[in-house]
Amino acid sequence: MMGPAVLILTLLLAVLLAAAFLLGRHLSQRQYLRDELSPVSRQHIDLFQGGHLSEAAVESAKARFRELLERGEVAAVEASLRAGMLFVVQVRALAELGTETAGHILERQLHRRLTDDQIEQSWYWIDLANGLRALNRSQSLPHLLRCAEQACDKPLGHFFAAETVCFLGFSGYLTHDRRSPLGRAALRVLHRALEGLRCGVPPQVVAEARLGEMVEGLWDRRDEEPDPLVVRIFHEALRVLRRAPHAEGLLGIEVPEQEAFNWQVSRLAALEPVLGDYLQETPSRLSGRLGNAGPAEQRDLLLALNDLHAEAGTAILSLLSQPDFPHVPLAIEVLAWSKDARVGSWLREWTMQKVPLLRRSQKRRRSLPPRRPSLPADLPYKEVLYALRGHASPQTESFLLSAARDWDPTYRAAAVASLGWWEPLSRSEVLLTLADARRDPNPEVRQSGRAALARLGERQALHWFRQTLASEDPQRVHETIQLVALEGLTLLWPDLDRLADAEDADIAHHARESLERLCEELDRRRP
Repeated sequence: MMGPAVLILTLLLAVLLAAAFLLGRHLSQRQYLRDELSPVSRQHIDLFQGGHLSEAAVESAKARFRELLERGEVAAVEASLRAGMLFVVQVRALAELGTETAGHILERQLHRRLTDDQIEQSWYWIDLANGLRALNRSQSLPHLLRCAEQACDKPLGHFFAAETVCFLGFSGYLTHDRRSPLGRAALRVLHRALEGLRCGVPPQVVAEARLGEMVEGLWDRRDEEPDPLVVRIFHEALRVLRRAPHAEGLLGIEVPEQEAFNWQVSRLAALEPVLGDYLQETPSRLSGRLGNAGPAEQRDLLLALNDLHAEAGTAILSLLSQPDFPHVPLAIEVLAWSKDARVGSWLREWTMQKVPLLRRSQKRRRSLPPRRPSLPADLPYKEVLYALRGHASPQTESFLLSAARDWDPTYRAAAVASLGWWEPLSRSEVLLTLADARRDPNPEVRQSGRAALARLGERQALHWFRQTLASEDPQRVHETIQLVALEGLTLLWPDLDRLADAEDADIAHHARESLERLCEELDRRRP
């Protein structure tokens, strides 16, 4: 990789963790991440671990490209840029040539689909963004922003966003062209980059992209009516600020680097009180616009409300009554945070009209999900099961217990994962179901059952997690730290606290991040 890539993507394990987090929804079984990756992905991980590209291969490619370009054979150069292990070598060769033509060639590759492997395609986009930044091509920003929706929405999209926000001229799209298509894309990229600081993007990006100044500029030029994309950026900026003391420890020992980072953080700290007040007042205004917004704006509004864990039950139930409403799964996710007493019964009744719970629970349990989904793709049964964890009642508990006997482990695991978030109303039946889940033939169901028992304080389950957190295998430790945060296992807080002082810097940083997430969840649950 070029110099900027070393700055943007320095920590191998952080990359692994970010990939694991983003890939969790795509992998059907819990296996080591490296076993799931293509040779190209493993090549990039090795590079970020400290490996080097063959300088001879780069020089050879550079010489060949120089000769072809001098003869005007641009098409031949582009034809040689194919998916595979040589792609990163060829991108570096073109970047080192540094010509205008080389820059145009790299720009055009952004719009090519080189592979169906999402992870591998993400690496190609990151290679291209890094190569263009090495050329100091601010005129490449429109090309990057046009492919940002695809690139940022994929696994490792945080790292593409981190490369993009560091381009000179990026902030101009936030301040002067915020309502244009490219300006909207820039807002999404900035949000993704800020989010990435919690998922493996190193803190050097804060200083290099001047993220504090960007957020300050957005605050100074905020609209009277809250923009949901800007709201999401402000919310993520406060999360970054809370983690700044931990992130500072990952910086190098260079004083100028630390000073640049602290200066940007100080800009965020100065905004903290007003941003906090703003985000407290915003949810009601966002939910009030849901009924009159177009489909694209509705999606942005729902994402912002979901980030804020906001109350929007009345507005969303109204939308869900419309047969052509396009964002049903996302809207149901937001209902998890509603305190409206009508929501739980609506979710249960709506689902029972569409899903034959009793019939599905009477079939023989499968250990693996079927090749084809057992329910229509547009039926958000998993989202309903997730949302119901926020609506404790005897009826909800009975519904989840029935769903926990589903023959399809996809939904069995989702139902089990929503148990244990409140003190059981029928304790013996819940504990019996969770004990059965711990012996389930499917590993995801077993993990969900173990986590639910740990939430309820069952000693055996807590002991399992503590043993795994003390494992000598770093990968298992990282996976368990992640799971503790995702499953809200607050009883393991002291164990995470000890790991926050671990000698392994990556484990310590990951433990601190998980503690921050647990703390945020507790803050949101307070009346």
